[in-house]
Amino acid sequence: MSPSPTLLLASVHESRMNESEIRYAGGISEAPTANRTLGTWEKGTWSIEPARKLAESHPHFSPWKPATKAAGAPAAVPGDLGNQLEAKLDKPTVVHYLCSKRTDSYFTLWLNLELLLPVIIDCWIDNIRLVYNRTSRTTQFPDGVDVRVPGFGKTFSLEFLDPSKSSVPISTPWWRALWAGATHEVRTSGGPPMTGAELQQQPQAWKDKYIHAFVALGPPWGGVAKTLRVLASGDNNRIPVIGPLKIREQQRSAVSTSWLLPYNYTWSPKKVFVHTPTANYTLQDYRRFFQDIGFEEGWLMRQDTEGLVEAMVPPGVRLHCLYGTGVPTPDSFYYESFPDRDPKICFGDGDGTVNLQSALQCQAWCGRQEQEVSLQALPGTEHIAMLANATTLAYLKRVLLGP
Repeated sequence: MSPSPTLLLASVHESRMNESEIRYAGGISEAPTANRTLGTWEKGTWSIEPARKLAESHPHFSPWKPATKAAGAPAAVPGDLGNQLEAKLDKPTVVHYLCSKRTDSYFTLWLNLELLLPVIIDCWIDNIRLVYNRTSRTTQFPDGVDVRVPGFGKTFSLEFLDPSKSSVPISTPWWRALWAGATHEVRTSGGPPMTGAELQQQPQAWKDKYIHAFVALGPPWGGVAKTLRVLASGDNNRIPVIGPLKIREQQRSAVSTSWLLPYNYTWSPKKVFVHTPTANYTLQDYRRFFQDIGFEEGWLMRQDTEGLVEAMVPPGVRLHCLYGTGVPTPDSFYYESFPDRDPKICFGDGDGTVNLQSALQCQAWCGRQEQEVSLQALPGTEHIAMLANATTLAYLKRVLLGP
């Protein structure tokens, strides 16, 4: 999963389907983690069918065909909240009398800035949050909330998170240039770690047949330090109308948030990520951290997801890692009042979201697989800004279309 709620463009495949304009728009990236597969939201519940099986069984898909350089299919895998979402309501209860209990049709759930206004944001959080089941170790939307991705077979829900196209342009410039001339595209949910987890579970023969290349942009392979702040006190990602504590409930409910806590194969087990007047927390202290912030379900979520990506197991496909450098990136936090106040932040190197050492985990796979592993630094490029970076676009075109 990707650091919420930012967008990560994760992968570019060359897979071949035998009908033109075949596309799949996936939902939020919250997979029940006992199953190491890509998944999609279906009728408000997470489906854990592998992308391959989905492609073969869905009535709008035809069976996968081997990749060819001339007719490859690029696949974009966005991160947490990386595409538009719509919801239809038939809820038993609401959190405020201003909230809608029932709607006759689908409405924009993500992103409609009007839903982020005071009081109304409580309705939005109650609709977009996820509910974790301790017994089945899975998540789903609350009762009476049916969520879908608009525009099946189209790309507009990834180009703009705001359907009015007036306030939140995310990826239209590079998207239109990138897909110009491409005949097929399939889009599922997740980010680089989710794609990596899927590839590690696939037989090498399947990957050799269907996957031409995997391009990871700003990949948080080793987790990100800012996750501890998101879980402790919330992070509004510099959106002034949203209070960090207000958005914290929704961010905690996403299993992918706990998944993106730092890993010991990237950081020293002794590194202190969170300092408080009474305790320090390293990556060895996650259980105590979750207890102290009053969110013990997070420890279960972390246990569910921790083994999804094996650090020393390469993806087994041609891998390209593009990452930003030289942008102050949260590295550790000091709380004078823990956890319900904003912390003081100590910064390190990275793209503003993903720490450099996490993105550079790609280096661990050099020499561990027959396929090429390439790294491309993007100096001074922020996490989202890399989508519009000229170097990024030129690099992707080379991967897709050749020199």
